Amino acid sequence: MRPPGRNLNFIAVALVLAVVTYVYVHHEVVKDQVMAPDASYRLIKLTAKTVPVKVRFASNPPEGFRLHEARVRVNPQEITIVGPEALLEESAYAETAIVDISQTRQKTTKAIPLESVAGIHLTGEPQIVEVTIPVEPLEADA
Repeated sequence: MRPPGRNLNFIAVALVLAVVTYVYVHHEVVKDQVMAPDASYRLIKLTAKTVPVKVRFASNPPEGFRLHEARVRVNPQEITIVGPEALLEESAYAETAIVDISQTRQKTTKAIPLESVAGIHLTGEPQIVEVTIPVEPLEADA
């Protein structure tokens, strides 16, 4: 038979080891929760970003006419897009569908659909923007 004090020593050592193990495991769990999220988290985290709308022209006006690109107007000028944070970080603007002005001989306003932004399919309003295209005869400059 062992003396009663010796069992108490084993119990005390076991208790100290249990407490140390608990503190270590707790620290590791908390540390993992506080660490910055990885890149995959940014791919699934949705965010919103407001970007300007850029009009894309596929052609030039007919011979004898010109487009005043500085006076092209878009309504609305900006749209808000919602998508994965990692994809939106790099998007600087939203583009319209390609506009053909090869037969345009005067100032025209058209409803033009928006296309995807940074690979993100657009949803919500507006998906159509109103574009005013200032085309005029060349002799108007003289």
